[in-house]
Amino acid sequence: MKSDIRLVCFDVDHTLLTDQQELTYKTKQTIFDLQARGIKVMIATGKNLAAVQSLVDELGMDDPLIFVNGCLVQYRDGREVLHEELRPDLTRRVLELGSRQQMDMMLYFVNDTVVKAGGIFNNALERYGGPTPRIVEEWQDLGGELDHVLKIVFIHSDDRRCLEEMAEILKKEIPQGIDLCFSLPILLEIHPEGVSKGAALKKVAEMLDIPMESIIAFGDGENDLEMIQYAGVGVALGNAAPTLKIAADYVISSNNEEGPADFLIENLNLH
Repeated sequence: MKSDIRLVCFDVDHTLLTDQQELTYKTKQTIFDLQARGIKVMIATGKNLAAVQSLVDELGMDDPLIFVNGCLVQYRDGREVLHEELRPDLTRRVLELGSRQQMDMMLYFVNDTVVKAGGIFNNALERYGGPTPRIVEEWQDLGGELDHVLKIVFIHSDDRRCLEEMAEILKKEIPQGIDLCFSLPILLEIHPEGVSKGAALKKVAEMLDIPMESIIAFGDGENDLEMIQYAGVGVALGNAAPTLKIAADYVISSNNEEGPADFLIENLNLH
C-alpha cells in the first residue's frame, strides 16, 4: 500500500466500535498513533453529533466530521461546514406515505431525533447509543421544524420485507429529490438526493487539500458505499454488507475482531 496516507475515515457502528458499542484499547491506541504521525482521523456516521460527542472528544478529532450520512459536516464544537436538508414538501410526502403503511419513522434534526408516540420499534436503536429521541403525538405538532428535517429513517426490526416494500413505494411516488439506502437491515434511510458519506468526504478532502488516493475509508453498511468508492483505499469489514465487500479494495476481519486496527498497524507500520 502507498505510504503517503494522510486521512483515515471510519464509519462508527459495527466498524470503529464493537457490537457492544465499545471502543477497544487497541483501536483507540491505533488512532492516537495515527494522529501522532500527523495522519488525520475522522468519522462518518449516520448519527448526529450529539450521539457521538463523547467519542469524538475522547479521540480528540479536531478536523471536520461527517454526520447524518453526509447531511452535515461539522467540527466537534458544532460549527457547520455543510448542511443539507430534505425539501419540506418531500418531508411531508414521505411522512404521508410512511403513515399510510403504518411504518415507524424517526426524524433527524441537527441536535436531536424525533419519533411519534406509540411506535412499536421506537426503541430499536437504543443499543446503538445516543440521546433518547423526543416524542410527539402527531408529526404536525412539530410545526415549522418539519421544514428542517435532515433525514427520515424507517425502522422495522421484525421483517425487512416491510422496509423493502416501503422503498419501492417511495421510489415510485417520489422519483426525484430523495435518495434511499439501508444503513442496517432494520433501517431504511431517506435523505436529500445526492447526499452521501462519499460526497461529504470529498468536500472534507478538498477543504484539507488531501487527494483521494491518500485516504483510507472503513465501513460495513450500504450507506458506506460511496465513501468506500471515493477513498483511494476502500476497506470493508468482515461483517459488511455483500455490496460493500464487492466494491472494496480490501475485506478485513470484523469489528469485533478489531479488523481496522490490525489493518492499519500492518499496512502503515504502526507501533
